[in-house]
Amino acid sequence: MLQASSRSSRHRFLLVAFASLVLGCATVKPPAATALLPTQHQTRTGPYCVFTNAAMPPDAPAIRSLQSLERQLEATLGIRVPPGTEPIEVYILESPEAFRHFLMFYFPELPTRRAFFLAQGTRRVVYTYQGGRLEEDLRHEATHALLHAAAPELPLWLDEGLAEYFEGDEARDGLNAEHLAHLPDDFESGFIPDLKRLESLRDVRKMTPRDYRESWAWVHYLLNGPASGKAALLSFLADQRGEGDPSPLSRRLIVTDSDPAIRLISHVEHTREASLAAARALREREPTVRFQDRAEDVAPVPPQGKRRSFFGRITGLFGM
Repeated sequence: MLQASSRSSRHRFLLVAFASLVLGCATVKPPAATALLPTQHQTRTGPYCVFTNAAMPPDAPAIRSLQSLERQLEATLGIRVPPGTEPIEVYILESPEAFRHFLMFYFPELPTRRAFFLAQGTRRVVYTYQGGRLEEDLRHEATHALLHAAAPELPLWLDEGLAEYFEGDEARDGLNAEHLAHLPDDFESGFIPDLKRLESLRDVRKMTPRDYRESWAWVHYLLNGPASGKAALLSFLADQRGEGDPSPLSRRLIVTDSDPAIRLISHVEHTREASLAAARALREREPTVRFQDRAEDVAPVPPQGKRRSFFGRITGLFGM
C-alpha cells in the first residue's frame, strides 16, 4: 500500500499500485520509463538526493531550504533521520506543464497539486517543480518525508499540522499567516477546537480546510505556548519512535490543562495580535519613500482676461 501527500489540495492518498517509481540515488542509469522525470543532475545533501535536469549549485535556495528544515526539525523536535536510512529522493521538474504531464502519465487518479510525497516501505520520494513557491512546497513535503523516516506511524492530524508549521522558512518560526487569518472567523462562527476529534481522523480525504487550520494551531500552541505543552508533544513523539506510552496526545494534555481548547483559542488570538503589531512596527521603522508624480500634460491656463485664440488652443493641445 502506498501513502501519498499533496500540497495544493493538502491531501494524502492511499494508492493500490505504484508501478512506475523511479530508481534512487544508487542508480547510475535510470530506466527509460523515467524519461518524464529529471535525472541529468544529482545534488546530495544530508538525507536528501535532489534530482534536476539543470545543474543546481550547492547554495541554491531550494538546497538551503532543505538543509535548514533538517536542522530545524532536529533542534525543535529532536527528530533526525537514522544513519543508514535510504536517502529521500527529491525530483524538481522544470515547469508546471512538465509536472502536470508527469502526473497525468503516472498518477492520473490524483487531483492537481503543486507537490506531493510518496512513501512505499523504506522509499520516500518528493515531487515538485520550479515555481514561485518551490521552497515552501519542498519544506512541506520534506517534513512529511523526514517524519516518516523517523516516526512512520504519526497520527494524520499531527503529520499534517507539523508540515503546515515547518513549511515556512526559519524566520517565520512556524507562523502560517493564511491559517492565522481564518481561525478567528472559525471561532466567531462557534467552532470549538477538539483535539480528540482530530485524533479520530484516519482518512485525509475527509479533512476539511478548517481541520488543517486546527491541526496547525494545535502544533503552534504546543511548540510556542506553555512549556508543559511542548514537553507533552516531545514525549509523545519520542514514544512514537519507540515502544513507549501509546496514550494519545489529547489525554496527556488533560493531565496539565483541564481545558486546552480554551487556551488554544487564547493562544491564536494573542499570536494574531502580536503578528499584526509586529507588521505595523516594521512598517513604521522602514523609511518613507516619497514619490513626485508627474501631473498629466495639460495646456497652461492663460491669465484671466486674456482668452487664447482657437489656433492657440489647437497648438497647445499638440504641445506646440
